[in-house]
Amino acid sequence: MINKPLVGIIDISTNNILSIKRTFEHIGSEVMIISEQRNIKKFDLLVLPGVGAYHEAMKKLRDTKIILSIEQALNKNKNFLGICLGMQLLFEESEEFGVTKGIGFFNGKVENFNKYNVEKQTFIGWNRVKFEKKKMLIQEKYLKKDLQNSTFYFVHSFFVKCKNKEIEIGTSLNGKLNFSSIVKKDNVIAFQFHPEKSGHGGLILLKNLIKNLIQ
Repeated sequence: MINKPLVGIIDISTNNILSIKRTFEHIGSEVMIISEQRNIKKFDLLVLPGVGAYHEAMKKLRDTKIILSIEQALNKNKNFLGICLGMQLLFEESEEFGVTKGIGFFNGKVENFNKYNVEKQTFIGWNRVKFEKKKMLIQEKYLKKDLQNSTFYFVHSFFVKCKNKEIEIGTSLNGKLNFSSIVKKDNVIAFQFHPEKSGHGGLILLKNLIKNLIQ
Protein backbone atom coordinates (compact mmCIF):
# COMPACT_ATOMS: atom_id res chain seq x y z
CA MET A 1 0.00 0.00 0.00
CA ILE A 2 1.35 3.41 -0.98
CA ASN A 3 1.40 5.97 1.79
CA LYS A 4 -0.59 9.05 1.01
CA PRO A 5 1.60 12.15 0.70
CA LEU A 6 1.02 14.73 3.42
CA VAL A 7 0.17 18.18 2.10
CA GLY A 8 0.33 21.20 4.40
CA ILE A 9 -1.88 24.12 3.29
CA ILE A 10 -0.86 27.45 4.80
CA ASP A 11 -3.85 29.42 6.03
CA ILE A 12 -3.29 33.18 6.03
CA SER A 13 -7.01 33.92 6.44
CA THR A 14 -7.27 35.79 3.13
CA ASN A 15 -9.39 33.23 1.31
CA ASN A 16 -11.43 30.08 1.67
CA ILE A 17 -8.97 27.20 1.41
CA LEU A 18 -11.60 24.44 1.58
CA SER A 19 -11.68 23.98 -2.20
CA ILE A 20 -7.90 23.48 -2.26
CA LYS A 21 -8.09 21.05 0.66
CA ARG A 22 -10.86 19.03 -0.99
CA THR A 23 -9.02 18.92 -4.33
CA PHE A 24 -5.83 17.53 -2.78
CA GLU A 25 -7.87 14.97 -0.81
CA HIS A 26 -9.69 14.02 -4.02
CA ILE A 27 -6.40 13.26 -5.79
CA GLY A 28 -5.13 11.05 -2.98
CA SER A 29 -3.38 13.23 -0.39
CA GLU A 30 -3.72 13.70 3.32
CA VAL A 31 -4.08 17.39 4.16
CA MET A 32 -3.28 19.46 7.23
CA ILE A 33 -4.00 23.16 7.63
CA ILE A 34 -1.11 25.26 8.93
CA SER A 35 -2.05 28.49 10.71
CA GLU A 36 1.05 29.05 12.84
CA GLN A 37 4.77 28.36 12.79
CA ARG A 38 5.53 24.65 12.94
CA ASN A 39 8.15 22.07 12.03
CA ILE A 40 7.65 21.30 8.35
CA LYS A 41 9.82 18.16 8.26
CA LYS A 42 6.94 15.67 7.99
CA PHE A 43 5.20 17.40 5.08
CA ASP A 44 5.73 16.14 1.53
CA LEU A 45 4.37 19.33 -0.01
CA LEU A 46 3.62 22.80 1.35
CA VAL A 47 1.02 24.97 -0.38
CA LEU A 48 0.79 28.75 -0.05
CA PRO A 49 -2.52 29.96 -1.51
CA GLY A 50 -4.07 33.39 -1.19
CA VAL A 51 -6.23 36.14 -2.60
CA GLY A 52 -6.45 39.76 -1.52
CA ALA A 53 -3.90 42.38 -0.52
CA TYR A 54 -0.18 41.63 -0.66
CA HIS A 55 0.77 43.71 2.38
CA GLU A 56 -1.94 42.14 4.55
CA ALA A 57 -0.80 38.65 3.58
CA MET A 58 2.86 39.41 4.36
CA LYS A 59 1.83 40.94 7.72
CA LYS A 60 -0.14 37.80 8.57
CA LEU A 61 2.81 35.56 7.67
CA ARG A 62 5.09 37.59 9.92
CA ASP A 63 2.64 38.01 12.82
CA THR A 64 1.96 34.26 12.97
CA LYS A 65 5.65 33.47 12.31
CA ILE A 66 4.58 31.15 9.48
CA ILE A 67 7.18 33.05 7.44
CA LEU A 68 9.84 31.16 9.43
CA SER A 69 8.35 27.80 8.40
CA ILE A 70 8.19 28.95 4.77
CA GLU A 71 11.81 30.11 4.82
CA GLN A 72 12.84 26.81 6.39
CA ALA A 73 11.03 24.89 3.62
CA LEU A 74 12.60 26.98 0.85
CA ASN A 75 16.09 26.74 2.36
CA LYS A 76 15.78 22.96 2.63
CA ASN A 77 14.45 22.64 -0.95
CA LYS A 78 11.15 21.13 0.18
CA ASN A 79 8.38 20.65 -2.36
CA PHE A 80 6.46 23.92 -2.37
CA LEU A 81 3.50 25.28 -4.34
CA GLY A 82 2.33 28.89 -4.54
CA ILE A 83 -1.15 29.71 -5.88
CA CYS A 84 -2.37 33.14 -7.07
CA LEU A 85 -1.33 35.65 -4.37
CA GLY A 86 0.80 32.81 -2.97
CA MET A 87 2.83 32.91 -6.20
CA GLN A 88 3.29 36.68 -5.97
CA LEU A 89 4.42 36.51 -2.33
CA LEU A 90 7.36 34.33 -3.39
CA PHE A 91 8.81 37.25 -5.37
CA GLU A 92 10.89 40.16 -4.07
CA GLU A 93 8.30 42.91 -3.72
CA SER A 94 4.91 44.28 -4.74
CA GLU A 95 3.92 47.85 -5.60
CA GLU A 96 0.37 47.35 -4.28
CA PHE A 97 -0.47 50.12 -1.75
CA GLY A 98 3.16 51.28 -1.80
CA VAL A 99 6.11 48.90 -1.86
CA THR A 100 5.90 45.76 0.27
CA LYS A 101 8.82 43.34 0.53
CA GLY A 102 7.97 39.75 -0.29
CA ILE A 103 9.60 36.42 0.52
CA GLY A 104 12.14 36.90 -2.28
CA PHE A 105 12.65 33.31 -3.42
CA PHE A 106 12.11 34.33 -7.06
CA ASN A 107 13.67 37.43 -8.62
CA GLY A 108 11.15 39.97 -9.85
CA LYS A 109 8.37 42.21 -8.65
CA VAL A 110 4.60 42.40 -8.70
CA GLU A 111 3.06 45.18 -10.78
CA ASN A 112 -0.42 46.51 -11.50
CA PHE A 113 -2.17 45.67 -14.77
CA ASN A 114 -3.42 49.28 -15.01
CA LYS A 115 0.06 50.49 -16.00
CA TYR A 116 -0.07 48.53 -19.24
CA ASN A 117 -2.10 48.06 -22.41
CA VAL A 118 -4.38 45.31 -21.12
CA GLU A 119 -7.84 44.01 -21.89
CA LYS A 120 -8.89 43.77 -18.21
CA GLN A 121 -7.43 45.78 -15.33
CA THR A 122 -8.88 43.14 -13.02
CA PHE A 123 -8.70 39.79 -14.76
CA ILE A 124 -11.46 37.46 -13.60
CA GLY A 125 -12.17 34.44 -15.74
CA TRP A 126 -10.66 31.82 -18.00
CA ASN A 127 -7.40 32.22 -19.86
CA ARG A 128 -4.96 30.08 -21.76
CA VAL A 129 -1.44 29.25 -20.68
CA LYS A 130 1.30 29.01 -23.29
CA PHE A 131 3.59 26.27 -22.01
CA GLU A 132 7.32 26.30 -22.75
CA LYS A 133 7.52 22.93 -24.51
CA LYS A 134 11.08 22.15 -23.38
CA LYS A 135 10.21 22.87 -19.75
CA MET A 136 6.79 21.25 -19.51
CA LEU A 137 6.11 19.48 -16.24
CA ILE A 138 4.19 16.64 -17.90
CA GLN A 139 5.89 13.95 -19.96
CA GLU A 140 2.87 12.04 -21.31
CA LYS A 141 2.08 13.29 -24.81
CA TYR A 142 -1.71 13.02 -24.46
CA LEU A 143 -1.61 15.02 -21.23
CA LYS A 144 0.61 17.67 -22.81
CA LYS A 145 -1.99 18.07 -25.54
CA ASP A 146 -4.76 18.33 -22.93
CA LEU A 147 -2.87 21.07 -21.10
CA GLN A 148 -2.18 23.04 -24.25
CA ASN A 149 -5.90 22.94 -25.11
CA SER A 150 -7.06 23.80 -21.57
CA THR A 151 -8.07 27.13 -20.08
CA PHE A 152 -7.36 28.05 -16.47
CA TYR A 153 -9.20 30.21 -13.95
CA PHE A 154 -7.54 33.52 -13.02
CA VAL A 155 -8.54 36.23 -10.50
CA HIS A 156 -5.98 39.05 -10.21
CA SER A 157 -5.29 42.75 -10.70
CA PHE A 158 -1.52 42.43 -10.29
CA PHE A 159 0.96 40.24 -12.12
CA VAL A 160 4.54 39.09 -11.73
CA LYS A 161 7.25 40.74 -13.80
CA CYS A 162 9.86 38.01 -13.77
CA LYS A 163 13.56 38.98 -13.96
CA ASN A 164 14.73 35.48 -14.82
CA LYS A 165 12.89 34.09 -17.84
CA GLU A 166 14.57 30.71 -17.29
CA ILE A 167 12.12 29.94 -14.48
CA GLU A 168 9.05 30.60 -16.65
CA ILE A 169 7.18 27.39 -17.46
CA GLY A 170 4.08 29.11 -18.79
CA THR A 171 2.88 32.57 -19.82
CA SER A 172 -0.53 34.11 -20.46
CA LEU A 173 -1.92 37.19 -22.19
CA ASN A 174 -3.99 40.08 -20.90
CA GLY A 175 -4.58 42.18 -23.99
CA LYS A 176 -1.07 42.66 -25.44
CA LEU A 177 0.72 42.07 -22.13
CA ASN A 178 2.46 38.71 -21.80
CA PHE A 179 2.89 37.77 -18.12
CA SER A 180 4.24 34.83 -16.11
CA SER A 181 1.52 32.35 -15.18
CA ILE A 182 3.71 29.39 -14.09
CA VAL A 183 7.21 29.64 -12.63
CA LYS A 184 9.47 26.92 -11.27
CA LYS A 185 12.87 26.81 -9.59
CA ASP A 186 14.25 23.68 -7.92
CA ASN A 187 11.33 22.07 -6.05
CA VAL A 188 9.30 25.28 -5.88
CA ILE A 189 6.51 25.84 -8.40
CA ALA A 190 3.88 28.56 -8.51
CA PHE A 191 0.71 29.19 -10.52
CA GLN A 192 -0.90 32.61 -11.02
CA PHE A 193 -4.22 30.85 -11.74
CA HIS A 194 -6.26 28.63 -9.41
CA PRO A 195 -5.62 24.99 -10.40
CA GLU A 196 -8.28 23.80 -7.93
CA LYS A 197 -10.89 25.83 -9.87
CA SER A 198 -9.55 25.06 -13.35
CA GLY A 199 -11.24 21.77 -14.13
CA HIS A 200 -9.40 19.07 -16.05
CA GLY A 201 -6.26 21.11 -16.78
CA GLY A 202 -5.79 22.12 -13.16
CA LEU A 203 -6.23 18.53 -11.99
CA ILE A 204 -3.60 17.32 -14.45
CA LEU A 205 -1.06 19.73 -12.95
CA LEU A 206 -1.89 18.87 -9.33
CA LYS A 207 -2.00 15.12 -9.96
CA ASN A 208 1.43 15.36 -11.58
CA LEU A 209 2.78 17.14 -8.49
CA ILE A 210 1.43 14.39 -6.23
CA LYS A 211 2.65 11.60 -8.53
CA ASN A 212 6.18 12.98 -8.33
CA LEU A 213 5.99 12.95 -4.51
CA ILE A 214 5.22 9.26 -4.23
CA GLN A 215 7.66 7.91 -6.83
